[in-house]
Amino acid sequence: MPLSFRSAGLLLAPLLLGACTSVVKPAADPAAAAASPNPAPTPQAAAPATPDPNASFESSYRQFQALAKQRVAMMQTERNGENQEEAAGNSAAPLPTPAPQAAYAQFQAYGSERAEQIADAFFKGRYNRSRARLPENVEKWRSQPDIGNPGPDLANFPNSAFTLPAGRAYVEFAPFSYYGTSRTTPAQYNTEFLLRYGVTDDIELRLFGNGVAWQGGSNASWGFAPIAFDTKINIWLEKPDYFLPALGIEAYVQTQWLGSAPFDSGTQPSISFNFDQSLPFDIDLEYNLGATRTQQTPGHNEWEFVFQWALQRDLFDKDFAAFIHGYYNAMTLPRAPTPETLAGNVAQNAVGAGLIWTVNNRFALWAQTAAGTTKDSPSLLSTFGLALAF
Repeated sequence: MPLSFRSAGLLLAPLLLGACTSVVKPAADPAAAAASPNPAPTPQAAAPATPDPNASFESSYRQFQALAKQRVAMMQTERNGENQEEAAGNSAAPLPTPAPQAAYAQFQAYGSERAEQIADAFFKGRYNRSRARLPENVEKWRSQPDIGNPGPDLANFPNSAFTLPAGRAYVEFAPFSYYGTSRTTPAQYNTEFLLRYGVTDDIELRLFGNGVAWQGGSNASWGFAPIAFDTKINIWLEKPDYFLPALGIEAYVQTQWLGSAPFDSGTQPSISFNFDQSLPFDIDLEYNLGATRTQQTPGHNEWEFVFQWALQRDLFDKDFAAFIHGYYNAMTLPRAPTPETLAGNVAQNAVGAGLIWTVNNRFALWAQTAAGTTKDSPSLLSTFGLALAF
């Protein structure tokens, strides 16, 4: 660091003063010389050699120069230390730049986290029912009743692909189920019920019936509808990486047991493939494809293709959901009146909407209403029900 004018002046002043005192000698005092008993010898007399003034000056100058350099170095070191302390107080030390490998690892971790968040948002909803059955979550799923997983099957027309955990049970009850008149069937009122029990995590035993029923028309009557023995097996869970829906197989046999004559349509089997798939925007798609045998006239049965579907989404929170649904030819369970005619090509079709409210882990309520779109479909289909989990 360059020296200031003040520092240079302080160094030059002693140098000039020393030079002046060495070159200019003071004159001898005559009185002192006379009083001296031993006068100084004359130059002709032999005397010891006196030191050279120039040599003395040179030695003093070298010592002073070394001292000055040392002092200047000390002052410069002190000055540099003060500047460094001042700079450290005014600005923070720069952060170390991460190595390229560390920066890439941070970027990769952030990208993986964001991808997982997006995937969770994309596959939200029904996929949670699959996630609960993964090995790391299955014990928690079994440990407590959950009316939302897999959820009530009577709430809409299709049934889910999922089953209850081993040892758990559902009681679903629809005390108000009304089906309006059509060209081939009178109005009917049912008190539908569905009892479900998980034998294993993948196999569920079920008992269904329309309960106490009323049938209108010219021969209006009350009675008890026959019961149906049902089972459902979960084949695989949803695989979102491959956009593969969850799959379950359901089969039932409608018997004539406990059935009153007006509601007895013979022993009828049915099989259905149940699918559940997560869609964007938190929408759940549920659809069933199958075949059902129905009684067209007494003693004459026919197999027909059946299809049911539903789209469901949470509205305000995860406990309140809305859905739209429909079916072609028949529901997954034998709930609606079966048309009996010799005309052939009798098709039923209905579309409607409903709401599900999950009150808590054990209790849920639902309501739905739909309208038939063909002459052989009930003009109105309305249901109000509840479900309990044990």
